[in-house]
Amino acid sequence: MSGLYGEDRPALPAELRRRVLVESGHRCAIPTCRYIDVDIHHIVPWMTRLSHEYENLIALCPNCHRRADKGEIDRKALRNYKLNLRFIHEKYSQLEMDMLFELYRAPAGTGAPWVPFMMIFFKRILESNFVELQRSASGFQVSIAGVDSTPTFLLITQKGREFIQDLGLHEL
Repeated sequence: MSGLYGEDRPALPAELRRRVLVESGHRCAIPTCRYIDVDIHHIVPWMTRLSHEYENLIALCPNCHRRADKGEIDRKALRNYKLNLRFIHEKYSQLEMDMLFELYRAPAGTGAPWVPFMMIFFKRILESNFVELQRSASGFQVSIAGVDSTPTFLLITQKGREFIQDLGLHEL
């Protein structure tokens, strides 16, 4: 198969591609991007290694892939993103991470509404003190079929901000 730069190389095995996509949640591995249209990128160029190795592959959207090829996103950063994916996916769900990223990017003090009976979806980031709960200041209460459905707001804590910054997001 003729590659992007004219080199001949074997196709990426389907199982290896699947592993890389599952690792990234079928999204770009760059935490501030997370776009869903992705390519598989060789961290160290294929021409250097002449092999497809899981540890050297990362899912990137076409824009981030192009930036990595130009050296705008360096190999060290790509390796860190890959390592962070492994850690994060073992501990926190994709929903939890998406919520943290959204809260991190939102203006300070801005919360995301969520109903109390569904807080189980954020159990681990609540237990890690990355977010805190704030009841609606309006004083009204919503009950549906006897279930408290009053919006409660998730707010990112300083510890949550530091966690996101430790992932390298403050540098992007």
